[in-house]
Amino acid sequence: MFYIASKLLAFLSKPTMWIFALLISALIFKNKRRKLLIVTLITFYFFSNSFVADSCARLWETPRFHPTEKYDIGIVLGGIADYDKITKAHNFNKHADRLMDAEQLYHQGVISKIMISGGNGMIFNDGYIESEAIRDYLLTNKIPAEDIIIENTSRNTIENAVNSATILNEIYPNGSFLLITSASHMKRAQLCFEKANLKTTAFPTDCTTSYSTIGVEYLLLPSVSALEIWQTLIHEWIGYIVYKITF
Repeated sequence: MFYIASKLLAFLSKPTMWIFALLISALIFKNKRRKLLIVTLITFYFFSNSFVADSCARLWETPRFHPTEKYDIGIVLGGIADYDKITKAHNFNKHADRLMDAEQLYHQGVISKIMISGGNGMIFNDGYIESEAIRDYLLTNKIPAEDIIIENTSRNTIENAVNSATILNEIYPNGSFLLITSASHMKRAQLCFEKANLKTTAFPTDCTTSYSTIGVEYLLLPSVSALEIWQTLIHEWIGYIVYKITF
């Protein structure tokens, strides 16, 4: 029930849904149409402004750092790809930096092994197990099988943390762990791992650039990418609060 409720909440928390709801309200309530359209316009402009979105993202994200120590395991959280059974290809998304950074850290000797945590996060399971597919990908990129650990049953961040902690506390009771996930997701992820009694060091990926441009388009014109950033941020804020209270 919690899993389904979280998916529904994620859907309803999208700014695009709020804008859509305001437009529908403007059609229904004719006597308040003008006010509702003004609110819709203001809401749309605020959430589609790249400067505002990026500024808020920087405040929330965990800052990037360069590891100076070595870690036993780099824990890579899923949500980075799906698999096209027809073309037999991995379709990596905007969070694929998690995996690319993990590969680099492995080859640099910063982490000794890579753990992929993620099963199938769909409400209706289509049989795709992300961690197993990513393991196959790593094998083709010459990462030895003995240096890959998978956790293949989790559906969300809480289960990532609990299931990974169960595995790692058994085989590496005094291990050192680097948690590799998106900068916007890191605070929520580390909260879950702390509550699962697994101490980790944060290694954030796909961070928002640390600088702002001064172009007119960036500062003033609406952008679809800004709506996506806000969607991610609001999802993370709600998730963090809910996990803080209930987990």
